[in-house]
Amino acid sequence: MTPPDSEQQEFVREFVQEVRELLEGLEPDILTMEQVCLGDNVDEDEKRELINSIFRLFHSIKGAAGFLKFDHIQATAHSAENLLDKIRIGELTLMPEHVDLFCLGCDFLKEALDHVDEFFEDMSLEEQALETKVKLDAALEYPLSASASDAGDVGGNPPAINLDAPPEERPDLEMVGRFSEECLELITSVEGSLIRVAEKNGDLDAYIRSVVRGLRTLKSNCDFMGYRDLEKLSYYMQTVSESLRDGVCLTPDTAPDSLLKFIGMAKEVIVDISQGKSGSIDGLGIYLDMLSDFLPANMRLGIDNKPSEPERLGDILVAQGAVGKEDIEKALGIQQKPIGEILVETGVATPEQVDAALVKQEEVKKQKKARKRNGAATQQDIRVNLGKLDALIDLIGEMVIAENMLINSPDLDGLELENFTKASQHMTKLVRDLQEMAMTIRMIPVAGLFRRMIRLVHDLSRKSGKKVDLQLSGEETEVDKTVIEIITDPLVHILRNSMDHGLELAEERTANHKDEMGVVRLSAAHEEGAIVISIADDGRGLNRKKIRAKAVQNGMYSEEEAAALSDSEVYQLIFAPGFSTADKVTDISGRGVGMDVVRQNLIKIRGEVEVESTPGVGSTITLRIPLTLAIIEGMMVRTGKSKYILPILSIRESFQPTSSMITISPDGQEVVKVRSHLMPVYRLHALHGIAPDATRLEDGILIVLDAGRRVCLFVDQILGQQQTVIKGLSKYISEHGNVGGVSGCTILGNGDVCLILDVQKIIDISQVDKNDCGAKSYLVEAEGEGIV
Repeated sequence: MTPPDSEQQEFVREFVQEVRELLEGLEPDILTMEQVCLGDNVDEDEKRELINSIFRLFHSIKGAAGFLKFDHIQATAHSAENLLDKIRIGELTLMPEHVDLFCLGCDFLKEALDHVDEFFEDMSLEEQALETKVKLDAALEYPLSASASDAGDVGGNPPAINLDAPPEERPDLEMVGRFSEECLELITSVEGSLIRVAEKNGDLDAYIRSVVRGLRTLKSNCDFMGYRDLEKLSYYMQTVSESLRDGVCLTPDTAPDSLLKFIGMAKEVIVDISQGKSGSIDGLGIYLDMLSDFLPANMRLGIDNKPSEPERLGDILVAQGAVGKEDIEKALGIQQKPIGEILVETGVATPEQVDAALVKQEEVKKQKKARKRNGAATQQDIRVNLGKLDALIDLIGEMVIAENMLINSPDLDGLELENFTKASQHMTKLVRDLQEMAMTIRMIPVAGLFRRMIRLVHDLSRKSGKKVDLQLSGEETEVDKTVIEIITDPLVHILRNSMDHGLELAEERTANHKDEMGVVRLSAAHEEGAIVISIADDGRGLNRKKIRAKAVQNGMYSEEEAAALSDSEVYQLIFAPGFSTADKVTDISGRGVGMDVVRQNLIKIRGEVEVESTPGVGSTITLRIPLTLAIIEGMMVRTGKSKYILPILSIRESFQPTSSMITISPDGQEVVKVRSHLMPVYRLHALHGIAPDATRLEDGILIVLDAGRRVCLFVDQILGQQQTVIKGLSKYISEHGNVGGVSGCTILGNGDVCLILDVQKIIDISQVDKNDCGAKSYLVEAEGEGIV
């Protein structure tokens, strides 16, 4: 197969991106359709809306794939569309098996998109496509349901027009905005190519092909959005451009200039649509006739006979055979009476139907007025390579460092520079605003991630036989795109554990006076400069006794040590590598790997995980994650001559202890008592082997850190809070240097390098060998130096 040129590759990448976005909304809608259609109280309006929405999405995917000649993707989407159409018109009743088939189709489309993104073709997917298509097509042969039979004879007389039915749903403002933006880009491209054709400048064949492609895409977009007049105009312009391409245009010299005029008309219509107007074209028939004059008879016949859906009430009545065309013309000719009265008098409609239609008409008018008041859809998007955004963030980080170096320059010590101070304050504000704006560019809502979990919970529910209601909240919360990618796996593993270990089977829940359907709540919110994601279930809760017994069995603690652990410390054990309390391994969980992945991924992004659980009531796992990975708010501390940065999110409090608060355990571990809670003390200077100013805890500062469990870090002094740009350590230093408990470094205003501490790593290192950081090692060293 010949590799596609750069222009075609760009088309393919845009196709992949757009279809992936469509799939993000398609899967959740399919699962919602199952709940709506198979629930006890079926809302017919909601059911119809959902089915139509899913049908449009499959239809859009099919059209886009057909345009790029991805035959297997097109065929699979077409089969799914056919099955859904049978359900939509009532020939089939939706069943759980149908939902599984639609999900299977989505799985194939995802796999196909990954393949197309890499190889720019889908021919290699013939076997997978055929397998999926056969299953979808086989479902079309299911017998008609009773509801479908009761609805009327399929293929018989058309049903009577229901004037009470709601009007066809119009696209929302966001969709209209995206449609308008994409169509204007298409038209601009088509205009440029047509100008070259009109001027006979360059490779005319290539430009004509570009015009045909652009108009074909424009027609498909208009078809999907329901703008029929613009669709017809685009189709006729496409046909004329194809006649130019094939050399059969009757007047090839004047056709390009005429097409340019019609393109200008289409542009005006799209601008009107973006401003909330209907997109209708006055005198459309005349324009179509003018375009037809460029075509030979055989092509003209083909477009004139193109079926189109009637839009006006009179056209619908004629198409349905309820009245004749002459009756409608006669009614429209009588202007002395309202059309409703005329229809009643002629027997076309009953007074009740007309009254209901008038009420609906008034509602539609109010909706249109509301849309106009809300204003036009003016939001515009642009796709930018993520690498460019990363480079921008890096440059802004360097600007923050340069600003700190300028303002805190040692050369300015002792100087009173009033104008410089004002200018530096203004510069600081501008740099902070620029940094915040750059951060928001990388921020995306968690909605896409959350909606992916709907399919996961659905599949796990089927496998485990447990009924579950997944409730989402805070989907609009935004977080850095890189963070989204890293927390996907943790969310998957936590949900799997909640489904397998947390939620009970329906019989057990009923016996415990619970609703047989379990509830899992997935929520997100901004809190104190971080994003907090919570996964809560109303299941059986964590078994504290069982977890402690497993820890003793694995040799992690002795019986006495395990008994002394607090609830939070016990619950943190579930994140240990290979730790599992499952009696047997299932295909959902039980190997002790998943929760370890949660912890390791959170460590990568300096996140924290907290667990709360009440036996018989349920569990809540909370992920606390930095908004961004590039710049943090930090607290600068000093030990000896060395300065360090501690992330503000890990600090709970700081204090200077008194001797009555301090004790030393038999194994040499220093412990401080804070409000009836005992916390171990770790000396930062002992960890990094440096000489401190303060040797007694009473002479320094203890900082309470929280990373799943609370500990105290001993330092000489707290220097203050500052914004910190994170720089990674070199690979050599990370692998061979003595930098325990460090996640990176930053550059201070005076040019010095300052290490950024990783609280979780400090706790882990200290737990491995308490003597490395505690009192015993310090006292031994001190005796050797003659200090004590």
